[in-house]
Amino acid sequence: MQKLLLKTLLLSIFCFSVYAQRIEISGVLTDKLGNIADAHIVNKTTKQGTFSKLNGEFKIKVQPDDVIVISSVQHHNQTFTYSKSALTNNQLKIFLYLKDYLLEEVEVRKTDLQGILSNDSKSIGKSNRQEVMENLGFDPFPKKMSKIDREIKTAYAGGVQIGLGAMVSLDYIINSMSGRIDMLEKQKKLLENEKKLKYMEYTYRHFITKSLNIDSSQVARFLYFSHFDTKFNESFNGGDIKIIHFLKEQAVLFKKDSL
Repeated sequence: MQKLLLKTLLLSIFCFSVYAQRIEISGVLTDKLGNIADAHIVNKTTKQGTFSKLNGEFKIKVQPDDVIVISSVQHHNQTFTYSKSALTNNQLKIFLYLKDYLLEEVEVRKTDLQGILSNDSKSIGKSNRQEVMENLGFDPFPKKMSKIDREIKTAYAGGVQIGLGAMVSLDYIINSMSGRIDMLEKQKKLLENEKKLKYMEYTYRHFITKSLNIDSSQVARFLYFSHFDTKFNESFNGGDIKIIHFLKEQAVLFKKDSL
């Protein structure tokens, strides 16, 4: 019995000493769109893991020859054995590849559709709910309004009869004279721009810092500077290529402005 206790104690001391030799390292996960958030990083050797932050950074304890497994819903899993040579500036830099979602099988069926939207839409039947709501004068597919849109609608709501059948909103007159409508419209524009700036920072942060050489602490300021350009909305709505070209132009102007 004493020998068994001694062996158990020695094994515990050995395991503790091995684990104690592990050091905490930091890393960052990226893909072709930028940083990767909420990816799962597991040290398969110790069965301990963590998640990447919004900026793609993570910390985990390792020692040489530990097996690290990285998984993300939108990316291919990656497994590698840790070694000091994998570190760049005392940090792991790991690039993950996005998954390609392809249909494995397509079933073709004969239909009466002509391929012309105006004609085909007439042949699609309406549900009972849709017919009832349309008969009552309601939109069967209403869109959920944001808080600012509801406030703007309220500012325009209400009406008074003037002349022969003409309707003028009394609330509109009051809110227009007081400047409330202009204030709400400007607030809506600011909220929309704020969403666009957050999206661009999340999606293009890696491109801005690495390709455009903008300091990471200046990314938010750079995007705020860029959104004043008259081509901002056009570029944002034009897709990745237009946005990247727009950001390249803005980087030149931003660096000159910062001198």
